[in-house]
Amino acid sequence: MQRRWMNGVAATLLAMTVSACNEWGPHETVASPSNDPSLTATIRPPLLQTIGDPNLVNQPTFACSQSMQFTGPLDISMTAGEDVDVNQVSIRLVDGSLTLDVNTFSHEDLTEGFGSTQIPSGTIKTFRFHTSLRCGVRPPQSVAADIRFQEASGRKNSITVSVPFESIVVIPTGTRF
Repeated sequence: MQRRWMNGVAATLLAMTVSACNEWGPHETVASPSNDPSLTATIRPPLLQTIGDPNLVNQPTFACSQSMQFTGPLDISMTAGEDVDVNQVSIRLVDGSLTLDVNTFSHEDLTEGFGSTQIPSGTIKTFRFHTSLRCGVRPPQSVAADIRFQEASGRKNSITVSVPFESIVVIPTGTRF
């Protein structure tokens, strides 16, 4: 009995120690939007040069592959109202209120992929992400990104942005089935 009690105490102390190291805990995170956001963001498919009839697709769209994967790419453009450092980006596919899949890019991933994660005040920086997200049986309703960042003051903050997942299928004329 005493051994079981000691194991419980040890597990509790370990959990407290690990949670104390979490620098992005809810006690330090402020959720935007606020009246004066230090970072705003938008998600869009990359603008691609079209070859052939430009009337087929009037705007870029997102699409799941035949293997039921969304690999992107997608661009997240971030505008800084003050100097910020992007710490983490989690991209997810959403079907109604159900999250289908999530890819999280840590600060180390962002630094490796984009060099600097700093966004100076008054500037726009676009990050292009290549994901590996599983799609559901039907196309997702939206794609969302949860962005964690640190303001110049040291305050930790986060925003969530989303955009409808509008996928289309283009079948060239004259195609036989």
